[in-house]
Amino acid sequence: MKKARKILVWLIAAVLLYVGGILLLGTLTDWHPTEVEPADVWVGKSSEPVIQDSVLRFITWNVGYGGLGDADFFFYNKGDFFWTDLGTVRMSEARVTANVAGQRLVVGNSLSDFFLLQEVDTAARRSHYLNELDTVRAARAGYTTAFAPNFKSTRVPLPIFQPWDHYGAVTGGLVSTSRFTPRTSERIPLPGEFPWPTKLFQLDRCALRQAFPTANGKSVVVYNIHLSAYDKDGGVRLQQMSALRQAALADYEAGNYVVVGGDWNQIPPGYNWFTLNPVVKKVQLPQAVPFDFMPPGWKYAYDPTTATVRNSEIPYDSHRTRRSVIDFYLLSPNLRIKQVKGLEMGFKHSDHQPVYLEVDLLD
Repeated sequence: MKKARKILVWLIAAVLLYVGGILLLGTLTDWHPTEVEPADVWVGKSSEPVIQDSVLRFITWNVGYGGLGDADFFFYNKGDFFWTDLGTVRMSEARVTANVAGQRLVVGNSLSDFFLLQEVDTAARRSHYLNELDTVRAARAGYTTAFAPNFKSTRVPLPIFQPWDHYGAVTGGLVSTSRFTPRTSERIPLPGEFPWPTKLFQLDRCALRQAFPTANGKSVVVYNIHLSAYDKDGGVRLQQMSALRQAALADYEAGNYVVVGGDWNQIPPGYNWFTLNPVVKKVQLPQAVPFDFMPPGWKYAYDPTTATVRNSEIPYDSHRTRRSVIDFYLLSPNLRIKQVKGLEMGFKHSDHQPVYLEVDLLD
């Protein structure tokens, strides 16, 4: 009995030491920028210095770091926080390479003046250290590309009790590429964070803000965003939205056109979730952007008939997988929607699908 008790004590001590070591490492290496910083920018070969057009085209797409195509799944969304099936923490290198190659084709062959991409890895174990930023730049060599990191971790220790197969190191973020040369490109940190120790291994959310001069003297201000996920009561996301609202209103009041596009991790106001999920046994409806989030005149652009995201705890099944619309645009009153359309791809290359937008500059 004494021997068994001693072994148990040693096991408990080892677990505590292991978990304590993880938390200490996470605390010492936690990356949490709090100031506005210039984004990294690469000016394209044929990037235009001034917007002469009155019609602009956008595509927003969360590319899911190349690891979540139609045949892939995310272990964490299955609830596997402590342990998961061996070999399923990340998809194979062949799968990631194929997904990223498909993404390159979409970006390289779609008619759009702006691409707003989220979850683009530059060096991460989950994507086998493939530099996806370089892939985007190669797909649109003539465009100007900007990068704002929102995820830097030396080691994401999940699943906790599989240290030999942790999620690992991650560096990635937001990428915006455009036919025009921006006047400014900034990484704007967004407020709100999860409690310690969760915050140590979560994304540090930001907006990639760019201002593009137009021929009429105004600017088109474009925000690329990816708001918080796994935020059960929406409190963290609400803080981020409040900061976005303040910034967007300030840009509009300064006389500019404003486009906010990306992954909102919530549905737009008024969207009927059951449109894409008509048969469900039990459901907790996703959170939505409040109707009074923005003043009258501001508008949301989304396609209610085409899903932009799928549940990713298993590979995609068109008959069973729940889908939703969480990727969309917010537009200032001086912009008119000409067309908005979700691009149906069967989630071939990501657990999200692109959304195309065409707008008129009114003033």
